[in-house]
Amino acid sequence: MSVRTRAALYGTAVTAAAVVVFSLLLLALVRGTAPEEQERRLTTILDDVVAGLAAAEADRLVPTTPPILVDPTESSEPFVVVFDVDGSVRYTTGRLTEPAPLHDLAVRVAEQGGWATTHLDGTEVGLVAARWRNPGGARGVAVVAQPTAAIAGDVVGIMVFLGISGTVTLLLAAVAGWLVAGRALRPLRELVATTDEIGATGDLGRRLPPNPSRDEVGRLTRSFNTMLDRLEASQRELAAALDAQRRFVADASHELRSPLTTIRSNAGFLAERPDVAPDDRAEAIADIQAEADRMSALVDDLLALARGEAGRLGPRAPVDVAALAAAEARRLGVPVAVEAEGTPRVVGDEEALGRVLRILVDNAAKHGAPPIRVTIRNRPGWVVVAVTDAGPGFPPEALGRVFDRFYRADPARSGPGTGLGLAIARALVAAHGGTISAANDPAGGAVVTIDLPAAGSATAPEPT
Repeated sequence: MSVRTRAALYGTAVTAAAVVVFSLLLLALVRGTAPEEQERRLTTILDDVVAGLAAAEADRLVPTTPPILVDPTESSEPFVVVFDVDGSVRYTTGRLTEPAPLHDLAVRVAEQGGWATTHLDGTEVGLVAARWRNPGGARGVAVVAQPTAAIAGDVVGIMVFLGISGTVTLLLAAVAGWLVAGRALRPLRELVATTDEIGATGDLGRRLPPNPSRDEVGRLTRSFNTMLDRLEASQRELAAALDAQRRFVADASHELRSPLTTIRSNAGFLAERPDVAPDDRAEAIADIQAEADRMSALVDDLLALARGEAGRLGPRAPVDVAALAAAEARRLGVPVAVEAEGTPRVVGDEEALGRVLRILVDNAAKHGAPPIRVTIRNRPGWVVVAVTDAGPGFPPEALGRVFDRFYRADPARSGPGTGLGLAIARALVAAHGGTISAANDPAGGAVVTIDLPAAGSATAPEPT
C-alpha cells in the first residue's frame, strides 16, 4: 500500500474517530438537555394558560371539551388539563380515562414546583402544573403534559442528521487526505525520531530541531514546538493547581479536625460519666454546640467558595452598589460611611455581591478601627469600590496572602471566623468578571479595592 493511500486512510480514520466522539457527545448533550427543554416548553404553555384563566371573564369559564382530544397513547403532542379545586375537569385537550391520579400529582407539583413524570394509560408523560385563580372566584390547578416519547423523536432526528453529515464528512476527509498527501511527502526521519523520543521519555522540555524552511515540514516543526510549549506550560499549571488542591484539602481537614476532636471528647466524657454534675454537663453540651456551629459555618463557607470558584451565580440583574453597601452595613450593625459618585450600578448576583461587601465591612470592623468607609466611584467601563478603615492595616508580609484560603495574618488570633472570608470574596468578584486587591493606606488603615464591570459596559454581563 502506498504512503499516499496510507496517509489518506489515516486521515479518514482520525476524522471518523472525531466524528464518532463528537456525535456521542452531542447525543449525550441532547439526551441530557431534552427533558429540561421539554420542561421549558411546557412551562411556557402553562404560563399562558394560567394567565388566560386569570384574565378570562367568569361566564367564559364554563366546562367544555374540544371536539378533538390528544390521545397520549398515540400522539406526542402536548395537552392541557384544567382542574377545579374539587378535582373535577373543567377543560382538557387530552383524552383522560382516570383524571383523579393526575389531579393529585398536579397538586403536589404545583406546591413543590419543578417537573414530574407519570403514566397515563401505560404511556409515560412529563408534566408541569400551577395553581390558577380567577377574579370571579373560580380556582384550581392547571396541568400541561406531553409524552416523553417526544424526546426520543428529537434524539432520532439528531441521529439521522449526524449519520448523514458524518458520512459526508468522512468522504470529504478521504478525498482531502488523498489530495494533500499527493502534493508533497518528504522524509521525516529526524522528526519521527525526536517525537518518538519525546513520547517515550515524556520529556516535554525537548524540542524538535529548528527548521527555518517555509514548507510543510518547517511549519510542522514550528507548530509542534509551539504545542510542546503550551503542553509544558499546562503541565506546570496543572501541577500547581494539584498542589494548591492538596493544600486546600489538608487545610480543610486540619480545620475540621479540631472541632471534631472537641465534640468527640465531650461526647465521650458525657457517655462515660452519666452522673456528671449538671454544671459540667451543661459546659460539655455548650462546647459540643459551639464546635458544631463552627463546623457548620466552615462547611457553608467551603460550599460558597466552591460555588464562587466554579462561577455558579444566581440571576444577574442591575445592582445599585451604594444602596447595597448601606444595606449590608445596617445588616451587620456596623457604622459605615458610604460615599458614592452618582448611582453606580453593576450587573450581577445581588446576593453574592452583598456577601462580598458584608465580608469586607465585617473584616474591617473586626480587625480595623473606625471610621469605616465604603467609597464608590465610576471609572470608564468600571465601578470601583474601596473599603477602608483606620486600623493598623495589613502586616506587610500578609498583603500577598490575605486572599488565600484559611490564611490568618495572626495565627494565634482566635475568633469565630473560618479564614475563608476574603477567599470567598475574591472568588465571587472573579465570577463577576472583576478583580480585588488589598493594600495599606499611607495615612493608616487597610484598603480593599474591588473593580467590577459597570452596567452597560462592553465587559458587563447581560441580565438574566
